[in-house]
Amino acid sequence: MRTLRWIAVAGAAVVALVVVAAIVAYATIDTQAIARYAADEVSRVTGRRVDARGPVTIAFWPRLAVVAHDVTIANPPGASRPELARAGVVRGGVATWPLLVSRRVVADGIEIEGLDLLLETLPDGRGNWQLAEAGVPAGAEAGKGAPAAVPVTLAGAIRIVGAKLAWRPPDGGDATVIAIPRFEVAPESGGRFAWQGTLEHEGTRWTLVATTGDPTMAVRGRVPFDIDAKLAGGGVTLTAKGRAEQRDTGPAAVLDASAAWDAGSERMARWAPDLAPEAGRVSARIDARDGRYAFGAIAGAIAGTKVDGNLEVDTKGKVPRIGGRLHADTVDLVRERPSARAAAGTAATGPAKGDSSPLGKLASFDADLDFVVDRLRVREGVDATNARGRVVVEGGRLAVEPIDVDVAGGRISGSVRADAATARGRVVADGRGIEMARLLGKLDPGRNASGGTTTFAIDLQGPAQSPQRFLAGASGSMRADVGPARVKGVALDAGGEAMSRVLDALNPFRRVDQGTELQCIVARLAVRDGVAHADRTLAIETSRLTASASGTIDFGRQTLDLLVRPRSRKVAGIPAVDLAEVVRVSGPFASPGVRLDTMGAAKTALAIGGVVASGGWGMLATPLLSSGDDPSPCATARAGGKPAATQQERAPAQQQSPEDVVRSLRGLFKR
Repeated sequence: MRTLRWIAVAGAAVVALVVVAAIVAYATIDTQAIARYAADEVSRVTGRRVDARGPVTIAFWPRLAVVAHDVTIANPPGASRPELARAGVVRGGVATWPLLVSRRVVADGIEIEGLDLLLETLPDGRGNWQLAEAGVPAGAEAGKGAPAAVPVTLAGAIRIVGAKLAWRPPDGGDATVIAIPRFEVAPESGGRFAWQGTLEHEGTRWTLVATTGDPTMAVRGRVPFDIDAKLAGGGVTLTAKGRAEQRDTGPAAVLDASAAWDAGSERMARWAPDLAPEAGRVSARIDARDGRYAFGAIAGAIAGTKVDGNLEVDTKGKVPRIGGRLHADTVDLVRERPSARAAAGTAATGPAKGDSSPLGKLASFDADLDFVVDRLRVREGVDATNARGRVVVEGGRLAVEPIDVDVAGGRISGSVRADAATARGRVVADGRGIEMARLLGKLDPGRNASGGTTTFAIDLQGPAQSPQRFLAGASGSMRADVGPARVKGVALDAGGEAMSRVLDALNPFRRVDQGTELQCIVARLAVRDGVAHADRTLAIETSRLTASASGTIDFGRQTLDLLVRPRSRKVAGIPAVDLAEVVRVSGPFASPGVRLDTMGAAKTALAIGGVVASGGWGMLATPLLSSGDDPSPCATARAGGKPAATQQERAPAQQQSPEDVVRSLRGLFKR
């Protein structure tokens, strides 16, 4: 018994000695030296300088716990700032026993406060986040001379609190900044990891919920990384499910991804205001590898349109190149979207920066896309079908050619070209066999209108920054021919109130006849700097009258100023009607004014004489009136405003100068 007692006393003394020695050792350990050693080792493994500039505290049992302040990871040369990342406080713990027994690193918790991470592309094209291969000394060949990697297992959660992540684009534009109030990655059973947290960007708070494989295994052993994630915020939900991995040629991933948004989504109002008023969804299978991204099995419903197709994006060249084919069932150009303007109003909070026109972006990518639209609604009750075309962008030049679409029994073909270097564009369109009556849509073509086979040709060139600027500065030609047609009933007012006033002024028969027998409509317009000019090159003929017009149509100001000369046709059994000598139609497109003379040539002469003295529109009326009674103004318009030969021969005897008209009028009134 005495022997056992002495053994127990001796054992207790040894334990006490060890404890005292441990206390003395801990009190005399230089924790800053250990911190410097650890930082040097991390720097060797990552190829980046890692420093803990603030105080460091270390505990050894039951786990190795470290708290470091003001920790930095250096940026490579060429970056915009010295540090890739800065953190106010880093707390970490590693189980001591596995590390001592089997050299396994079992991290049972890491917390980072105040992280400031800046990602950017370096001048040599590499990302500043691309670290050196683990364990490879500078200048050594990958895979040779590297020490064996220490096994790392994540047994506790990684928490990030109060962080800021910034991404600066390669073009040097403003950085995209994301605030991260709290983010956590924690291990689950079966080798899975749960990710959850909140992100804030441009006033929108996003919530991330995801499960993945082991991230440490994916990074260290290039093991495929399973992903099932959902990111939601601002009325938008993004999902991705699939697998990613690190290959010798770079990262690769195959994911089933989708984007969905609620009607009135605040986030979608910023991204795409026209899509925000209605709920929508689009999904695709994404295959990304070697700098190429394939979007297959695209399917979705956007603004009432179902879309499908495939796209490919190749980023290996000087500029990204986009290719593929897209198909839509119906695109409605006239459907009311009352809240679209309000949504668009929230999209921007400051002035536009740089060239905001689509033309300015042509030099930033190349493309070769085919598109098909089964049905294109152009107005109520009028649909175009089988719209198809090809879009090619190369070297800052856009070519949409050919474009073909079936409409109203005919076909329209054309092309659109634009050049970012010259900021100029060209639009060419030809239409043939189009039945005008079928363009009346809801006005019941067939019962209220029939016929009117139409051909047209448009060839315009102008500034291409926007459709409005193109029309305001375009030059070229516009031609149209409308064949025989019959119009009656509500179709007589198909052009709206303003057009009805004009037609009533020209044709008093409209309201008493059962219908209007249209024989032809012809337009030949020369367009210069956004203004279309007509010199007896606008004409209409019906069974009861003819009319010819001269003047201008200003597409930039959206106004017109036309002098129209109607003439009654002699019809057997019907007395001749004294029509206005000249009708002036002028003002904005939406509501032009109509001024007419119903007293015949004498009163017209007075009006013309008065304005000639002041240099007014009488100058334009002179050639129109001096042309005599043209029996076929449509033929004259087709000939560029030149009347038939027989009429030209009669013209000198019929033409009078404005002064002659005024003198005749004075004689009539004996003045």
